[in-house]
Amino acid sequence: MKYYTLKLLAINIVIFILELMSPYIIPLFALNPSTIMQTPWTLVTAMFLHSTSTTLPDGAAVLNLNHLLQNMVALGLFGILLEKIIGSKKFLGLYLTAGIAGNLAGIIFYPNSISLGASGAIMGILGAITVLRPKMIVYFGAPLPLILLSGMWILIDLVGFFAPADNTGHAAHLAGFATGIAYGLINRNHYSEDKEIKEKIDDELSDEELNAWEEKYMK
Repeated sequence: MKYYTLKLLAINIVIFILELMSPYIIPLFALNPSTIMQTPWTLVTAMFLHSTSTTLPDGAAVLNLNHLLQNMVALGLFGILLEKIIGSKKFLGLYLTAGIAGNLAGIIFYPNSISLGASGAIMGILGAITVLRPKMIVYFGAPLPLILLSGMWILIDLVGFFAPADNTGHAAHLAGFATGIAYGLINRNHYSEDKEIKEKIDDELSDEELNAWEEKYMK
């Protein structure tokens, strides 16, 4: 696979299948704040797990694919875009860093809750690409600039953080997003669209062609 994004998608899906096959995966690798000093690796492993079931009002547990699907769709959409801009190794580094930041936020703000999911890491991707390509148009029911779509998502997380109405780890989302924003701001000049266009021109034109182009159009 060319892109780390695709490898991450495959890893998450395979682990989800393993979760369905074994009841021990989540207890062993999810993030439990009360045991984090004994299981520090769960800061990383928890971001590769997803909830597998939902409890209905009558107490019955049913298969839940929503958590996995939502995260993987977002990873697929924004991951490859960001990976093309910053490169695979830096993309993976940001993904893991944002995921860990999200899990640390989970420990701080949800000390009595077990955490799992890739949302913090994916929000880091969203934060970075929002800074690097804020005007990029994405289709979310209607064409929207990415900065507006990101703003809507963050508003939802802020409301959920200050007025919690579910068991979603909004603090983890916000921490991951902040990590991505920080990365984007630090590296914004290095990955600007103008620089990317110039590099493409340099790659595609020979020195003679580039000199002729500059002489004709940049006098």
